[in-house]
Amino acid sequence: MGISFTEDQLKVIELHNCNVLVSAAAGSGKTAVLVERIARMVCDEEHPVDIDRLLIVTFTNAAAQEMRERIGEAIAVRLEEHPESEHLQRQSALLHNALITTIDSFSLFIVRNHFNEISLDPNFRVADEGEIKLLQQEVLEELLENRYADGTDAFLDCVEYFCTGGKDTALEKHILDLAKYADSFPWPGDWLTERKKDYNATDMEGFIHNPCGDFMVEHIRGLLQGCVEKLNTAIRICESPDGPYMYGETLEKERDGLEALLETADFVQLGAKVSGFAFGRLSGKKDDSVNASKKELVKSIRDSVKKTIGDLSERFFKTPAELMLVQSMGVVGPLDTLLDLTLDFVSRMQEKKREKRLITFSDMEHYALDILLKKEGDQITPSQVALEYRDYFAEVLIDEYQDSNLVQEYLLMAVAKQEPGHRNRFMVGDVKQSIYKFRLARPELFMEKYLTYDTKPGNHHRIDLSRNFRSRKQVIDSVNLIFEQLMAPDLGKIAYDESARLYCGASYPEENVVEGDFATEFLMLQPDTESEEKDAMQEARMIAGRIRKLLREQKVTDKETGELRLASYGDIVVLIRGGADYEDALKDALAERHIPCFVTSKTGYFQTKEITQIMQILRVLDNPLQDIPCYGTMVSAFGGFQEEEIAAIVATSPDTRYLYRKVEQYIITGDIESGIGESSVQNHVEGIQKDNIKDSIKGHTETKDAALVQKCRDFLEHIKEYRSYVPYLSISELLEKLLEEIADETFRTYVQ
Repeated sequence: MGISFTEDQLKVIELHNCNVLVSAAAGSGKTAVLVERIARMVCDEEHPVDIDRLLIVTFTNAAAQEMRERIGEAIAVRLEEHPESEHLQRQSALLHNALITTIDSFSLFIVRNHFNEISLDPNFRVADEGEIKLLQQEVLEELLENRYADGTDAFLDCVEYFCTGGKDTALEKHILDLAKYADSFPWPGDWLTERKKDYNATDMEGFIHNPCGDFMVEHIRGLLQGCVEKLNTAIRICESPDGPYMYGETLEKERDGLEALLETADFVQLGAKVSGFAFGRLSGKKDDSVNASKKELVKSIRDSVKKTIGDLSERFFKTPAELMLVQSMGVVGPLDTLLDLTLDFVSRMQEKKREKRLITFSDMEHYALDILLKKEGDQITPSQVALEYRDYFAEVLIDEYQDSNLVQEYLLMAVAKQEPGHRNRFMVGDVKQSIYKFRLARPELFMEKYLTYDTKPGNHHRIDLSRNFRSRKQVIDSVNLIFEQLMAPDLGKIAYDESARLYCGASYPEENVVEGDFATEFLMLQPDTESEEKDAMQEARMIAGRIRKLLREQKVTDKETGELRLASYGDIVVLIRGGADYEDALKDALAERHIPCFVTSKTGYFQTKEITQIMQILRVLDNPLQDIPCYGTMVSAFGGFQEEEIAAIVATSPDTRYLYRKVEQYIITGDIESGIGESSVQNHVEGIQKDNIKDSIKGHTETKDAALVQKCRDFLEHIKEYRSYVPYLSISELLEKLLEEIADETFRTYVQ
C-alpha cells in the first residue's frame, strides 16, 4: 500500500516554477516527501525530467547515498508497474551518474570540468588536513621572517600590540583565525579589506553607532532582559503558597528598574545607568510559615541577577567611553597591518598550493564560485558557464539548508534560474536543528527566507511541515514544553510559536495502554559521596538498571507489524555527554549486566576499546615481554583473566621483571607443588632456565590455585600457537583468525 501524504506534504511534492522553502520539523517525513517529489518529476508522463538534469545537494555523503538508493527504489516500483516504459528504463540507467551529491563534490565537479576558466592545473589533488597545517606553518614563518627583515614601523607596532608576551604565536593565531573565518565568505579578500573600516570612528557619535557599538548595546539589553525574567520567576515564587512574600515588593521595584534600563538605546547613557543601578535591601521579617527552601531559592536567583549587573558594569563600562574612543583610534594602525598580513598570508598560501597542485575543500567552493560568478566592484554577474547550467538544471534541490553558508548560497544561486515564473530552487531544512554554526554555517540565510517567503503561491513560497510522524504525543508534548521556554526571537532568531511547534501526526496502538506508560521520565541520581566509584560510573549503572527494567516491562510498536511488543536491545539508544569517562563507564556498566551495545565514538579508530585490545594482542605476539600490552591481552577475551587473578600471579614472584615471566613462574611453582617433574615443567614454559626453575620455589610457601595454573598454561600455549602463525600468515589473515576467536569468546560471555 502506498504512502498517504498530508495536504502540506502534497504541496511540497507538487509545487513547481517558484523558489520553495520547506521548514520541515523533526520526524515530519521530509526525506520521503523529497524522494516522492523527485520521483514524480522524473516519472511524469506529460512533462518528464531526466534524473541527471536535477541537482540534488545533501549535507553528507551518507545522506547522498541514502537519497540515491531511495530514489532508485521509487523508480524501480514504477518500472515494475510499467516495465515497457523506455523513459523509466532510461532513468534507472541515468541514476548512477545523477548529481546527487554534497556541496563539496558538486564544487569539485565544477572545477574538474571547467578548470581552464580559472587557469588551474588539472592535475591537482585534494590535500589532507595535516599537509595543509604544515604548509600554513611554513608560509607563516616565511611571511613573518620577511616582515621582520623589512622592519617597518607599522609591522613592529602590530607585533607590539598583539604579542604582549613577546612571542609571535599570538600574531600567528590571529592571522590563521582571520583567514579561516574569511573563507566562509564568497570573496575572502574583499571581506578582510572591508574590516579595515570597523574602527574608523573619529568622534563619539561614530564610535557609539557603528556596527560594533550597536551589537554591544543589543547584547547588553539581552542580558538585562534575562535578568528581568529571573526576577519575574523570583516574584512568582514569592507569591506562591508558603513563599517569601516579604521579598516581593523589593523584587518588583528592582525588576521595574531593570525594565526601565531596557528603554535606553544609547551606549553611553546605558553605561551610566547600569553602573549606577542600586539594589534594595530585602525585608528582614521572619515568618515560620514561609518555606525555607523557597526563601533560599529566591535569594540565589536575586544574587545571580546582582552578579550579572556587576559583571556588565565591570566588563563594558569600567572604561569611560571617551577613553574607549581613544583606544579604538589607537588600534586602527595595528589592525590594518594585521589585515594586510592576513591578506598576504592568504595570497602566499594560494601560490604555494598552486605550485604543489594542492586544493582544500574550501578551495573547491571558491574556485567553483570564481568559475560561475564574475565580480567587478559591487556588481556580481553569472558567467557563461553558470548560464549554461541554469539552462540545463530543471531544478536545484538543497537538503539541510539551515546549515549552508554564504559561499554555498552563492554557488547554488548561480546555477538556479532567476526569471519570475521559472524559478527552480527547492530548499528544505529546519533552523531548530541547525548545529554547525561553529563550522561557520549561516542559519540566518534560512531565517531570512523563512520571514520573507509567503505562505501563499508566488515566486517565493514557504511551506511548513510541523506534524511529527515519528514520536508519540507524550514525547512531542515534552519537546514543546522545553523549547517554549528556551526559544525566542532574540535567542535562536525564531519564536517557538504555533507555526514552529511540533504536532503529533503518528498513530500508535492504544490497546492495553494505561496512563503513564509512555510518559517522559527524569532519572535523578544522588551520587554516593562515600563510594569510591566516580559519578559517571554510578550514573551508568543506573542507566543499565533502567534498561534491564525496560526490557522486562516496556512495550513498543513493532515497525513491521504495527503491534505492541516488548522492547528489545535494538530499540534503545543512549546519548551521552562528551568525554571518555562517560563512554567507558557506560560500556562497562552495560557489560556487567550482559547488555550488548554498539558505540559510535568520537575517539579515534585506534583509541577505541576493541581496536586497542587487538593492538595489544599483536604487540604481545611480536614481543611478549611488554607489561602493558601483556596485561591488556590477559584481561581481554583472548586471555579471559580477572584482575584478582593477575594480582595473585604477580604477588607470587615480586622479584621477576616481566608480567609474562611472572605467568611462567606461576605455572612452574604450581606444577612442582603438584608433583610434576622438572623436565615436564620445562616443556610447558618457554625461555626459563633449569636453574631458575629450582630458584623459583625457594622459600615459597603459598599453595597455587590449580585452576589458575591451568588457565596460565592455556594462555601461554595460546600465545605460542599464535606466534607460530606470524611467519607464514599475512596480517589480514592473522587479524581475521584473532577476530573470529575473540568474537566467539565474547558471544559465550554474553550468553552465560
